[in-house]
Order: sequence, then structure tokens, then C-alpha cells
Amino acid sequence: MSNTSSRRQSRKPGRPKRRAPAPVDANITVERLGAQGDGIGAHNGAPVYVPGLLPGEEARVRLGDKKGEGRIAEVLEVLQPAPERITPPCAYADQCGGCSVQHMADDAYLAWKEGLVDQALGSRSLEPETRLPLLRIGEGRRRLRFAAIGRAGGAILGFNARASRQIVPIDQCIAAVPDLADLPVALRPLLDRLLRSGEVGDVEAWASPTGLDLLLIRNRPLDLTERQAIADFADAKNIARFAWVAEDGDITESVAARRTPMITLGPVRAAPAPGAFLQPTAEGEQAMADFAADHLQGAKHIADLYSGWGPFALRLGGDGVHVVAYEGAPAMIAALNQAAGQAGLGGFVKGHVRDLARRPLRVDELKPYDAVLLDPPRSGAAHQVESLATGGPDRIIYLSCNPAALARDGRVLVDAGYRFRIAQPIDQFRWTPHLEVATLFERGGA
Repeated sequence: MSNTSSRRQSRKPGRPKRRAPAPVDANITVERLGAQGDGIGAHNGAPVYVPGLLPGEEARVRLGDKKGEGRIAEVLEVLQPAPERITPPCAYADQCGGCSVQHMADDAYLAWKEGLVDQALGSRSLEPETRLPLLRIGEGRRRLRFAAIGRAGGAILGFNARASRQIVPIDQCIAAVPDLADLPVALRPLLDRLLRSGEVGDVEAWASPTGLDLLLIRNRPLDLTERQAIADFADAKNIARFAWVAEDGDITESVAARRTPMITLGPVRAAPAPGAFLQPTAEGEQAMADFAADHLQGAKHIADLYSGWGPFALRLGGDGVHVVAYEGAPAMIAALNQAAGQAGLGGFVKGHVRDLARRPLRVDELKPYDAVLLDPPRSGAAHQVESLATGGPDRIIYLSCNPAALARDGRVLVDAGYRFRIAQPIDQFRWTPHLEVATLFERGGA
């Protein structure tokens, strides 16, 4: 039985199928930018969300699918452009969903990015004692994830269109470091051999100092011919490592390992596991590590929660500072412990496998620590923050990739008696609504 048939049978008898609203053309004036970079106006009293428009612009648009109480629209014609409008530097800007505000002049872009932080915190009535200016990261992204689908006429490789599974084919990404920028052209012939017609997959790529590290995400196991194709590609393109992982993450296998991808974390050189999470830029990661180190001075026992493979724990541990790291992925903890051992930090840095979303550290388990470093996923750390609010240490560094989740969790900490001391926004996803915020919460003190 197909998925479509299942959905039809589960629908209640007599319940009409919901239909998409009929397209309507209208003139609107954009009032503001939304959190995702959409221009937001109104039609007949309902909000209209239009990618590609700026505040103050008047445009002829076509109203499409519903979004909440309003509708999404596409631009037919910009009737009155804003002074802040510029020509996007990327040829794919009108189609690709990766960079949503390339049409915005730099000063307006910076003001919008700053406002995203203040709006999110303000929605929970949070205001840090010190709000540092936005830190701009100048280098390109060292990590990209491409979407791909096999086709009889050749695989399609690129990025998803905005709010869609449709893939926009690209040849170059100007937001990436040079080693990754032109990778799609090289990868496409290989994916012709790795993806059957209609089969989907992703390729994660990051540029390490020792070469490119690639990961094919595809549920079907590789056969011998496909393994040989990957090995030949790695040899021809001088790829450091090419691995494969099933979409559910249960199986990860290095197919071609010519060199070990290495990254420097302060005094430590470490090898991330295939598919390990990396900050998109080395400069941004270092900025967050510096923030943590500056505000954790004097702490001797630190819990690193959602530690990944150790980019912060391995920098902080040593010289009398003990760091215990917790992460749900066994491969990440194995990489962390191996790097700590090789760097002579085995007595100072130790990783443990633990799914903190399901099993947050309890209050009694937090007692040995005089500080916590928290770097959760986009959804935040609601359950862990409850324990911290009840009986956490006096200092908490919260590194967030989602200001809304930070505001929610920060409100819990402040209500429990923590002071919201410092917020440092960090922009390492240029032209996108994504934003990091490094924060310090403290109990007591003047």
C-alpha cells in the first residue's frame, strides 16, 4: 500500500479534502522584514509573506499557499524599489533557499541582524546587562550540505529552494571557502553513478586543513562498483576522506580514507568523526571558544553539555581545569576521547555518551561542577535548563544558534535567580537569518 493510499484511508468519511486557495494577484506595500528575511505586508487585513522584498517596497505579487492567518506570495513586479535594494552577488539568489537577503544593502542587513537578537530576547522581556555589538565573520563557510536526486538525464545537485524540497541546481556557491565553492561541478558526474533515477541523497562537505572531507547520506548500502567509483573520485580529486552514512545515522563507514581530516582546537589537533557537527566557520568557532574561555576563568570543574566531538572541551581542559563532556552520539564521544588522549589531556577531558534531551543531568549530578557550557541544537535545551534553574552552578555559558530558543531558556534561568550578564551576537551565516549568540548567566554577585 502506498503512502498516498494510507493517507486517503485514514481520512474521516465525509470530511472534505482541504484545497489550496486560488491564486490572487494584488499590490502590496512591505511593512517590515520577518525573522526568515521575508517582506511582510498585508492584503484585506491578513498578512502576506513575500521572499525577496524589502521594507517600504511596493510590488505586484501573486498570493499562493496559506501560512497561518495569511498567505505566501511571489513577486511579479517591484513597482517601487527601496533605496536599500541592491543586485544580489549570486546568480542563484532568486531561486536558492540558502541565502534569503542578498538583495539588501550592507547597512540595512546589519541593522536587521542586530534586530533579530533584540526582538527574540524582547519577546521574553529579557535584556542583558551588557549587549555587545554584532560580531561579523568575514571568511566563507567551510561546511556545506548539498541536496541531490538521480535523474535519467544526469543527477541534479544543489540546494533546496526556499520552503521546498525542489532542488535548485548550482555550479558554484559564493558563500563558501574556495575549496568548496566549485565542488558541485566535480561531484555531479560521481552522483550520476551513485543515485538511481528518482533516488535522493545528500552530500555533506567540509574543508579541513588536510583536505576535503565528504559524506554521502543515502539509505541504500553501497555496492562494490559504487565503492570503487568513490575511491577513484577521491584519488582523482585529492579528497582526504569520503564516507557513507545511512539517513537514520545507524551506519557510518569510511569508504576512501587517504588522509585524516584534522582541525586545530587551540593546542590540540583533532580528527572529527565522519558527519561530525562543525561550526560553519573556523573564525566563528574561535570567537565562541574565546568568549567561553574569557568568562570561565577560575572555573576548575566544567560540564560541557551537547559537546559534540569536543571543539570547546578540548580547548578548555588542561592546566588544572577538568572538563566532563556529554553528547548523545557515540562516534562524537569516541573522537573526543581519542583526541584528548593523544594530546595528553586524558586526565582533564573526558567524554560520556548521554542523550541530554531525554536524560538531562539531574541536580545532584550538577553539584560537582562550578560552571556549565551549554551548546544545544536549534530546539534549545528546555529539559536541561529546568535542572540548571533548580540547582545549577553559579556560571552558565549558553551558546545558541536560535535566538528564540535562547530567549525561552534564558527566561527560565532569570526567573530562577540568574542574572543575564552578557550577550554577544555572532554572524557566521552571511545573507541568512541564522545567527549565533554567546551568552553568560550568573548567580549572585553585584
